[in-house]
Amino acid sequence: MSATQTSSRARTYALYTGVPRQLACEIVAGLPRHAPLIPAPAHLAQLLLESEAFYWVLNSQRDFFEFPFGIRYVQPTAEGIRLHLESNASLDSLLAGLLPARVCVGTGDDEIHGLNGCRITARSEHGIELRRLGQPTSIQLTGPSRRAFDKAEATLAERIRDHKGEASWLAGDTWTAYERRWEDERQPLPFDSTWREAAWLPSGLLRRLGLLHTVAVPQVVTGHQSRLGQWWILELDHYSDTGLRRAELVQALTDPEHGLPLELRGHRDLTADGGLGVVLLKSPDATVTLQLRYDRFDYPVKAERAEMFAAIRRRISALTGEAPFPAIPGCSPTG
Repeated sequence: MSATQTSSRARTYALYTGVPRQLACEIVAGLPRHAPLIPAPAHLAQLLLESEAFYWVLNSQRDFFEFPFGIRYVQPTAEGIRLHLESNASLDSLLAGLLPARVCVGTGDDEIHGLNGCRITARSEHGIELRRLGQPTSIQLTGPSRRAFDKAEATLAERIRDHKGEASWLAGDTWTAYERRWEDERQPLPFDSTWREAAWLPSGLLRRLGLLHTVAVPQVVTGHQSRLGQWWILELDHYSDTGLRRAELVQALTDPEHGLPLELRGHRDLTADGGLGVVLLKSPDATVTLQLRYDRFDYPVKAERAEMFAAIRRRISALTGEAPFPAIPGCSPTG
């Protein structure tokens, strides 16, 4: 592969993953000639784990970060995925969402919060690896220091115990009794056939997470799922004085080579009276839906958040221009 081809593919890889350009060049140079830049998981177990992970990433979004969800970039491979976190604060948030724990909920019953059956199987100076017991799976979390990972994990375990719960991930190479009961009773989402058939969408979004800051310009992203994973909703909040870059994000998400099997089915513009802007994307058979919701809101900048909001502003200012959004007569933004 020529240097020009490698450079072009590295630009595309960086666009979808958020990986820094130099690292993108190194990764692309090491790929087989016709290998996809954003591969799908080789194993169903990995795809299902990533679909769950994306669900918990959305659920754990409770604060402002420079990058959406506090994830600076992702590095997907056929065997697993790496999430490179921006800070110790985002580490605290993601660990609380992903590490499995038995917790007491409002009804008085217990349930498993996080990735049931996952364990920390490897540690390095700048990260950890999570695997589900007995399955060919891998999610790596990197970025903060070894000390930060140890502190975040210890703090989380202590908080769980203080609330009469159980830090299940500390059980080692075996399932806890409650994890096994949770698994046997088929409570986890991936046991549902509807979820399994739609799991390619949340997994695919996680593998292309960089688009939310290399192409789109939201100040913060939140979201949720409904209909057992058939619908995924991303809510992108923008400053009042920035563009939305809807067309750019839709083009990247639906790109036939690097995107996902989604088609633009409808949209509604953001209105001055407060009506949300909506973009509706569906799978070709219309069984799986991604809805992008757009809003403008200038959050109050408190002193303790000033530095973070300045970083968000710098990130957004790096992207300029906005393509017109195509008109689709007769299509509904709500499905």
